[in-house]
Amino acid sequence: MTPGTPQEQVREVVVGVDGSDGSRRALSWALQEARLRGVGVRAVPVWTGGRPRGDGDGPAAVAEFEQAVEARVRADAAEAAQATGASGVPVLVEVRYGHPARSLMAAAGDDAVLVVGSRGTGGLRGLLVGSVSQQCAQYADCPVVVVRGDVPGERVPELRRVVVGVDGSDSSVAAARLASAEAGLRNAGLHVVHAWADTVSGYGGLPWVVPDTTLAEQAQATLRESLRAAGLDAAPGDRVRSEVRQGIDWDVLLDVAEGADLLVVGSRGRAGWAGLLLGSVGLHAVTAAPCPVLVVRPPGTVG
Repeated sequence: MTPGTPQEQVREVVVGVDGSDGSRRALSWALQEARLRGVGVRAVPVWTGGRPRGDGDGPAAVAEFEQAVEARVRADAAEAAQATGASGVPVLVEVRYGHPARSLMAAAGDDAVLVVGSRGTGGLRGLLVGSVSQQCAQYADCPVVVVRGDVPGERVPELRRVVVGVDGSDSSVAAARLASAEAGLRNAGLHVVHAWADTVSGYGGLPWVVPDTTLAEQAQATLRESLRAAGLDAAPGDRVRSEVRQGIDWDVLLDVAEGADLLVVGSRGRAGWAGLLLGSVGLHAVTAAPCPVLVVRPPGTVG
């Protein structure tokens, strides 16, 4: 994000498309997100085979190729807009060439929301394979949504619940702030979760070295501090629900996210090595969550 610009304020929603079912899910989600934010959608198909060559090589051939691709994307966008009630959202189609993940991240920059499907093997050379979505979640400078779940068959109702995991890190605080904004856009409840587990006793340590009561108290303190840092400590109780759960962090979050409309996680938490760009929780979320996942990088970090 541009310095001083809150992550909840974006110029547009950029979505990777390739004609696959996964990219159509991503396009539907992007249109709904753009409608709620009052911005446009930029649909970006990436052709990995280089610019078209052959008997018709030249600017005219490239233009004809790009017009054909744009027509296919616009047809998918029109169908998705009708199904989701987002017909008024302006859609720009931009054909790019080269590495899929790099092209999408360049298109999104640092002041958009980038939306990708979790899988894709569509007509445009399989743009949104799982590795591309993970690469975007790891390296993009802007928030990234990996869309998981079924293709909506009818207009999607207003979201009811947004889940966010916190652990006291800057990344999770940034995630909580953006999750609050996402919930506000949808008039949805915000469910803030902090997970804790005894990681000492299970590896041969004495079970009374750190009593469960102490670990639970520390977890409650982490949750309170995370809420305070995110500016959610004074939020009305009927809008924000917060809780501590015992268990492995990614297992807890995926369980809580069942039936939710959006799961928000920071790109990295307190655990793990400093060099990791996508922590274990984020990786589990983008590969196994039961709902769309929004991965947030804290302001000032470099992708």
